[in-house]
Amino acid sequence: MEETPQTRDSCLLFHTVASNDCTAMRTLLQREDIDPSVRGSLGETILHYAVLHGQKEMVNIILDCVPSIINETMVSDMYRGETALHIAILKQDLDIVHLLLKNGADASHSRATCTCLAPGTECLCYFGEYPLSFAACTGNEKITKLLLVKYGAPLTAQDSLGNTVLHTLVLQQNKALACHMYDLILDLVPLKDSQSAEHLENNDGFTPLKLAANEGNIEMFRYLVNRKKKVYWTIGTISYSIYDLTNIDTWMTQKSVLDIIASSQKPQVRKLVDVTPVKELLSQKWKSFGYKSFLVWMLSYLTYMVIFTTVSLYRPLKPLPPEEGDSIMVMKQKNICESYRSSEDFVRLAGEIITLFGAIFILVSEIPLLIKLGPKKYVGNASTGGPFSLLMVGYSLLIFSAAILRALGHEGEAIPLSLALIIGWCNSIYFARGFKMLGQFSIMIQKIIFADLLCWFCLVFIIIIGFSSAFYVMYQTQKPESNPYLDDFSKMLYIAIEMMMGLTDIQIPTDTSFPLFYIAYSVYMVFVYLLLVTMLVAMMETTYWRIAQEREELWKIQVAATILLIERRIPKFLKVRTGIPGNSLGLDDGKWYIGVEEILNENMPEKMKPTATICKKSMLCWDKIRKNISLIISMNDSSEITVL
Repeated sequence: MEETPQTRDSCLLFHTVASNDCTAMRTLLQREDIDPSVRGSLGETILHYAVLHGQKEMVNIILDCVPSIINETMVSDMYRGETALHIAILKQDLDIVHLLLKNGADASHSRATCTCLAPGTECLCYFGEYPLSFAACTGNEKITKLLLVKYGAPLTAQDSLGNTVLHTLVLQQNKALACHMYDLILDLVPLKDSQSAEHLENNDGFTPLKLAANEGNIEMFRYLVNRKKKVYWTIGTISYSIYDLTNIDTWMTQKSVLDIIASSQKPQVRKLVDVTPVKELLSQKWKSFGYKSFLVWMLSYLTYMVIFTTVSLYRPLKPLPPEEGDSIMVMKQKNICESYRSSEDFVRLAGEIITLFGAIFILVSEIPLLIKLGPKKYVGNASTGGPFSLLMVGYSLLIFSAAILRALGHEGEAIPLSLALIIGWCNSIYFARGFKMLGQFSIMIQKIIFADLLCWFCLVFIIIIGFSSAFYVMYQTQKPESNPYLDDFSKMLYIAIEMMMGLTDIQIPTDTSFPLFYIAYSVYMVFVYLLLVTMLVAMMETTYWRIAQEREELWKIQVAATILLIERRIPKFLKVRTGIPGNSLGLDDGKWYIGVEEILNENMPEKMKPTATICKKSMLCWDKIRKNISLIISMNDSSEITVL
C-alpha cells in the first residue's frame, strides 16, 4: 500500500516521541510540510503519546510549537474524550499536570466519555469524566488541590450519568481512600459550595448519601452520616450525638434512604437497617405511630374479612323445584329481585356494600404502586408486599366479578366468591410481619413457595402429563367397571397427583393384557413418588437454612417497609414528624435531627474521640440550648428495631 503524507508524518512524529529526541521534534514541528495534528491508531495525538511516556521536556516542546493541541481529545471509542490532562492525572505525574494547566489545559469542561472508563460491559474502572474526578479517584491529594484551589475545577460538574466527583467517590472500591478524598475535597471548598454539591442528584435521583445507600456501601454511608453528626455532650465513654435526617427520612421526598433500604433486593443494602441513625429512626417511628396504626390496620382487615365471610355464607339461595332437582343439586341462586326483601336481606346487603367498597379501596391503593414500580418489582420484592400485593389485586377483581354475577342472577357467583375467600384469608398472613416470631416465617414461606415449589411443580407437571396419558391409553380398552376413576383423562390426572403424594393407588386388574402397565406404574412411583418428592424436601430444607441466616434482617426490612407504607397512607392532618426540628436546637432551619446515645471505644486514640460541639445561632441564648438538651436526653433509645 502506498504511503500517504499523513501516514508518513504520523510515523515520523510518533517515532520521534518514542525515542525522546527533543531536538528532532522541535525541528519537525517547525517544518511546514509536517502536520502536527496527526493521530495514532487509538486516535491519540503526539501530545497524548508524550504524556503517556512521561516525557516532560517533549511535552514542553510540543506545547511551545503547537499550543492549540493542548485540549485535543482522543477519538477512538475506547478512549474518546481523553485529553492529555486526563492521561497525566491517571499517571499521577504532578509536574506534567502543572505544565499542562499552566499552558491552558481545560480543567472545567474536558470530559472523557470513553467506554473503558464509563459503566458498561467494557468498563475497566469508573473515574467519572472530568479531570477532578480522575484526580480524586486516583487518590492524589496534590493534583486534587491544584485543580480545586488554583484552577477552579467545578465541584458541581456532572457527567453523562449526572454524577459529580462526590458521587464518583462513593462508587470506588477502595472505601478508605474514597472517604479520605471526600473529606479532603470538602475541606478545600467553601461551606456553601460543599453543601450545594452534596445535595446535587444524579440522573437516578440519588445524592451521594442516597447513592451510598443504594449501592449498599456501608463504610461510605457511615462516613457521610458521621460527617454531619454533632456531639452534644460526652461523659467518659458515653456521648450523645445529633444526626441530620436530611435525605434519610421519608418526609417530603419519594426517594429517601429509608425508601431505598425498604425496596432494594440487594443483600448488602438490607444491612443498613442496623446502621445508626437508620435503626434509631425506624425504632422511633414504630413506637410513635407504626405499631398502633399497624394493629388498627390488621384488626380492620380481619373485621372486614369476617363481614365478607358472613355475607358469603348467607348468600341468597332458594330450594330447587322437585322437577329441576337431582341427586346432587338441591339449592339455586336467587335472582336480584328475590335477594333483597326481608330485614335480614338488607342486613346482608349492608355487609355486601362494605365488602364491595373494601375491594374498591384495595384496588385504588394497589394500582398506583403497580404502575409506579412495574410488575417485576411490584411482585418480586417480598419486603414491600411481594405476592400479597398481587393477591389483593386479584381479590378485588374477584369481588367485582361476584357483584356483577349477583346483579345478573347468574349461578356462577359461587366460583369468584370461593376464590376470593381463599385469597382474602390467605392474605391475612401478610400481617404476621408485625410480630417478630411470625414475621420471620412469613417471608421464609414466600421464598420456599416461589423459589422451590413453583419450579419443582413445573417439572413434575410435565412428567405427570406423560404418565397420565400413558395410563389412560392402557386403560382405554378395559371395562369401565374395572376402575371407574380412570374412565376419563381429567380423572386420571387427578389420580396421578394423588399417587404422587401417596394418597391413593390404582387398582390393577389381575387379568390385564398389558404387562407393560406394571412397569410403567413402578417407574412412576419410584421416579415421582420417591425421587422428586424427596428432592422437593431437600430443596426446601436448603432454602430454609439459607434464609434462616438472614431471616431477622429480612423481618426488619419488612417492618421498615410497613412503617413507610403506613406513613404514606396516614392523612396529612394526622402525620407527626419523627425527630427534633433544627431551629429548636440552634441548628439549621428546615432540618430535622435525631439524638442517639453512643458508647465510645476506650482504645480509640485521643485525637479520634469526638468533642462536644454545640452549634448555635448568633441570637440563641444558652438557656434555650440547655432546655433542648434536656429534651433530647428524654428521647428513648433502643437496640432493637421494635419490641412486640
